[in-house]
Order: sequence, then structure tokens, then C-alpha cells
Amino acid sequence: MVNTLPITNIENISRFEHAVFYCINQSSERMPVGVVSNVKIVKNNLLEFSLSHFPVLENQWNVFGAELYFYRKGIPFNMNVHGTAWFNNVDELTVQFKVLYVETAGMPEEKEYSLQETLAEFFSHTGMLFKRMIVTGL
Repeated sequence: MVNTLPITNIENISRFEHAVFYCINQSSERMPVGVVSNVKIVKNNLLEFSLSHFPVLENQWNVFGAELYFYRKGIPFNMNVHGTAWFNNVDELTVQFKVLYVETAGMPEEKEYSLQETLAEFFSHTGMLFKRMIVTGL
């Protein structure tokens, strides 16, 4: 089974400004690492971001289980991305994250626009502007 990140989820990741990053230790405990705000999509199911710090652990990890929780105030949905992470550059704390699966809660709002509705709205606002200009004598 090949796990890929659907196109709709890639588009949704760009809507979020921040994500909370968690790593999974050897005892299968979820450890909060911090908030990341520079998540880049490298490939279809590969994300990359940098951290400001990484917790000191009992051993030096190279590859570990991880989770990213994407959220943003005012957006009626969130995303939980689960996968495997590793350090691409240990000195700069650059992490690459392979997405295994994505959970979403809520639905992204998408408004359907028709040309007729858009033009009607434009001309109604423009008409109001001209009315005000005539009344004020501009």
C-alpha cells in the first residue's frame, strides 16, 4: 500500500500558519517539541521545517515517529499529520517529515463563485458609490 498526501490536503496545509510538532519516544509517549511555522512541501508526501530546539533525550535519535497538528484561529477545520521524521541537518535542526496518514476534523469552507453573482455584487457596490457621489456633489 502506497501512502500519499492527497492534493486537497496539500492545498489545506498552505492555509495554516502554525503547526504543533510532537515526537514519539521509545516508550511510545508523545513529547511536545514546539510550534513550527515554516512547513514546506518538498515532494508529494514529504514535508520539511526547522526547529528552534529539540528536547534532550536518553539516546541520540536519527529516525523517529512524529505528529504535526495544524490549526489556525478562524478556520473551521484542523489537520493531524502522522508520519516518520528525521534530521536533514542536525546543526540547523532541519527536519524532514514523511507523511504516512492525515486526519482532518471539520470541513474547509469553499465558496462557489459564479460570474453572474460576482458581476451583480460588483455593480451593486459601484451603484451605491455613484449614488453617494451624486448626493454629496462630487
